[in-house]
Amino acid sequence: PYPQGMMPRMFKALVGKGHPEFSSNRQQDALEFFLHFINLVTRNNNGSDDPSEIFRFMVEDRVQCCQSRKVKYKQRVDYIMQLPVVLEAASNKEELLAYEMRRREAELAKRPLREIVRAKVPFSACLQAFQEPENVADFWSSALQAKSAAIKTIHFASFPEYLVIQVKKFTFGVDWVPKKLDVSIDMPDLLDVSHLRATGLQPGEEELPDISPPIVMPNQHKAPEIDEAAVMQLAEMGFPLEACRKAVYYTGNLGAELAFNWVIAHMEEPDFAEPLSISGYNEVSYNEVGLAGGASSMENQPPEEIVAIITSMGFPRNQAIRALKATNNNLERALDWIFTHADNEDENETASDVDTQSHIITNAEAEPAGPRIKDGPGRYELFAFISHMGPSTMSGHYVCHIKKEGRWVIYNDHKVCASAKPPKDLGYIYFYQRMCY
Repeated sequence: PYPQGMMPRMFKALVGKGHPEFSSNRQQDALEFFLHFINLVTRNNNGSDDPSEIFRFMVEDRVQCCQSRKVKYKQRVDYIMQLPVVLEAASNKEELLAYEMRRREAELAKRPLREIVRAKVPFSACLQAFQEPENVADFWSSALQAKSAAIKTIHFASFPEYLVIQVKKFTFGVDWVPKKLDVSIDMPDLLDVSHLRATGLQPGEEELPDISPPIVMPNQHKAPEIDEAAVMQLAEMGFPLEACRKAVYYTGNLGAELAFNWVIAHMEEPDFAEPLSISGYNEVSYNEVGLAGGASSMENQPPEEIVAIITSMGFPRNQAIRALKATNNNLERALDWIFTHADNEDENETASDVDTQSHIITNAEAEPAGPRIKDGPGRYELFAFISHMGPSTMSGHYVCHIKKEGRWVIYNDHKVCASAKPPKDLGYIYFYQRMCY
C-alpha cells in the first residue's frame, strides 16, 4: 500500500489547473513549472509571510557605456541563478572526438553504440562565465544622447536563504529547435558565492545621466521588430517560444529581464502560449501600453498591463501606481523611481487616488517599500537536485534527489528509495541551502 500523502500527478494536476501547458500531458520544463508554482504561491498568499521569499533575491545590473565610461546601476528581483555551460572548457576533448568518430561509424553501419561519453565541464568554468561581462545590444547612452556599445555585469545585491541554480543544458540549432546538452558538471556540495556580492557605485565611477531616450512614434503601417536575442534568452529558460515573443513585444523590446517579469505575470492566462497577433497594431500605440512614455488615457491612469509587471516583481500595487504616475507611465523609469524613493516613501500618504479608498494608510498598515528578501551570507550546501532523463527537451522524465538525514534519497514519481551514488553531475536544477556556520 502507498503511504498517505499526495501523489506527484495529483500535485501537478492541482498546481497546473487552468494553465494551458501544465494542465496538459505534454512534456513540460521543470524550471518553468517551479516558477509557475512560485507565482501561484505569491498571488494566493493571504498571510503576512510569503513562503516564496526564501528563494527571492535581488540582482544588481551594472551597465557601462564603452565610450563615455559612465555607468548605470539597477536592481531587480530574481529567483533563479542561471549557469551557462561552457563546452569549450571540457576537460576530455580528445575522448569526445574519438567517441564522435565511433558514433558516426556505428550510425553508418546501423549498429547500436552502447557506450556514452559526455563532455566533462568544470563547474569553475561555468561560474567564471556567469561573471563575464556581456555586450548590450542597441544601448542608448544618456551621456552621449545616442546609441553606443555597452557591457553589462551582474552581481547579487542579496543572497537568498535557498539558492536555486539552473544549469542551461540546452541550446538552439539553426532551426531554433531546442536541443539538450548531455554534459557532466562537477557541481560542488559546498558552494561559496560571497565574491559575487554587489558593491554598488564605486569611488571614481560616474553615473549616466537620468535621461530617457527620445520618444519614437511607431510606424502605424508596419509592426515593430521583435528582439530575437531577448526571445531566445527567455526560450532557453524553458518558456514556450510564442509566449517569449509576446513578452518581448509587450515590454517594448526593453530587454529579457522585463520580458521575464511579463512572463511570470501572465503564465496563467489561457492564451499564454498562443502565437502573437499584431493585426490590431494600428489601434494600439506604445503610449497605450505605457512603455515608451508619453501621456496615456484616463487622466494618466497607469495601464493594468504595466502595473501587473511591477507587482509581479514583488512590489506593492499602490507603490507601482505611484511610480508609474511619477514617471508618466514609463516602465523602466518607474522601476528606477521605486528604488531611489525607497527610503523617502511617505508611509502616511493617502491611498484614495490609488486603490479608491478614502482612509489614510498608517505606519503600521503601510506595505514595505520594496520586495521582501531574506539576505545573509553567500555560503551554501547542496541538499537537492532535479535531473532530466531522456535525449530530448521534448520528451523524457524528471526525477529528484534529496539529502535527508545525511543520506541521498531518489524520488521517482511515487517510488522513493535510497540512492547510493546520486548523479550530482547530471542535474538540471540544483537547490542549495544557506550555511549558518
